[in-house]
Amino acid sequence: MININNIYIVKISKKHFSNILKYHIYANKIKEMADSYLLYLDYDNYQKILKFKKIYNIELKGYQGLIKYQEILKKHYLFFIMFFLGITLIIFLSNIIFKIDINTTNEEMKKIIIKELNKYQIELHKFVKTYEEKELIKKKILNSNKDKLEWLEITREGSKYTVSLEERIIENNEEDKTSRDIVASKNAIILSIEARDGSIVKKLNDYVHKGEVIVTGKITHKDEVVDLIRANAIIYGETWYNVHVSYPIAYYEKIETGNIKKRLSLMILNKKINFFDKEKYSEEEIIETKIFAHRFLPFKLSYEKVKEVTILDSVYTTEEAVEQAIKVARNKLLKSLPSDSKILNQKKLKIIVNNSTIDVDVFFKVYENITDTKEIVKEGE
Repeated sequence: MININNIYIVKISKKHFSNILKYHIYANKIKEMADSYLLYLDYDNYQKILKFKKIYNIELKGYQGLIKYQEILKKHYLFFIMFFLGITLIIFLSNIIFKIDINTTNEEMKKIIIKELNKYQIELHKFVKTYEEKELIKKKILNSNKDKLEWLEITREGSKYTVSLEERIIENNEEDKTSRDIVASKNAIILSIEARDGSIVKKLNDYVHKGEVIVTGKITHKDEVVDLIRANAIIYGETWYNVHVSYPIAYYEKIETGNIKKRLSLMILNKKINFFDKEKYSEEEIIETKIFAHRFLPFKLSYEKVKEVTILDSVYTTEEAVEQAIKVARNKLLKSLPSDSKILNQKKLKIIVNNSTIDVDVFFKVYENITDTKEIVKEGE
């Protein structure tokens, strides 16, 4: 009975084919080629034909059946061992905590949360917790800090934990009764006065110097001070700034957008596989930390921090460079001002064209909050 599980595909020239038949070699299938035949042989017949390999120029062309995969495994066994070791290592590492982000600017609260997390083994290089364990830990932390925490959430993203929280606010009902004036924080022309308490001593469009009183807490009657209160007001005025910018005519800049993601990366030979990476940035900057690598092994495992960037690469005319310099000057100024400020007007003061840069001085009129306070000192103090 012919065994068809494992088939050996053998090539033999037509002129030697008839010589083989007399040795009672049977083929499951014969495929005619231009100047040769392909014989599909089982194991026993393949062993018979091997005896005449040198005489009749017989060539093994391939396999069919289970032996095909056995031969692939034999040939590439080292690759498969390394691949499965790599996958096992990735699964292991994906269940290790590599980063913990705590979303709060309160450093004291951050220390409290870190201490609480460490108490329950949520710390770097420890195993991640199951969902049930994480929810139980969250409840315990909230119960232990009822006077400090209003809300807490622990979110797992691969090998990273993100802790979001809301602090409990304890209202302080003690009101400050210190008497004070509202004064100008800088030289300006007054454009808006919103006074809730106190007496307004300046008018709209008045020019004021820094420290000059605009709303006073002194209550007078017939030119005599009869009471001192805590003045409350918000004052907006027109202020002035000169901004100098030196801008390159040939311009190249790599700007970070603020989007950052983390991923595990496995390099096998020349092929790279990224884990925990749903979509690729069009332009990115990668900071790599090697987890496992060896010069004698065909793979490398890395932890990558990927930043999205925008590339600006241009050569400007003088007019374009001036326009870009003014934009930079506006952004530079606005970054230094409170968020409720706005630019009223701008004017180019001076332009100097150099070999590779252009220097521009820009004058700005700005609408901004000029409110400041000054305590009223009683006579004799």
